[in-house]
Amino acid sequence: MAAEANEDQIRELVAKMQAYQGRMEALQQQANLIQASINDVDSALKAITSLEGAGEGHELLVPIGAGSFVHATIAKPDKVLVGLGADISVERTVADARKIFQARRTELEKALAETNGVLNKVAGELMRLQQEAEKYRQ
Repeated sequence: MAAEANEDQIRELVAKMQAYQGRMEALQQQANLIQASINDVDSALKAITSLEGAGEGHELLVPIGAGSFVHATIAKPDKVLVGLGADISVERTVADARKIFQARRTELEKALAETNGVLNKVAGELMRLQQEAEKYRQ
């Protein structure tokens, strides 16, 4: 009877460990996506900064993918089209666009910190379960 109880406890423990492992993987993927979004916002901020002072008619190379570029000329150096999502963009001044991107970055950093906090809690619980599982190995 005690052996059956131990087997049931071990099965339950293994199931919990697998669930926590799956949760950790999902949280890690979420953290990676958030970090990619932060990198994207940083690229936009860097691009805005590099274009400051460029006047109308300034020539530049625009990446089109696969390591290829097209020549382009700036028509409105004081305006930026900012994507809002769902294929909707709005025209903003450079200063307003910078504020929008900085606010996005702040929100993304908060989301990343929260995700990492939950990830650490789940990792701690998984470690506790692994230590508990070690008791059954002895």
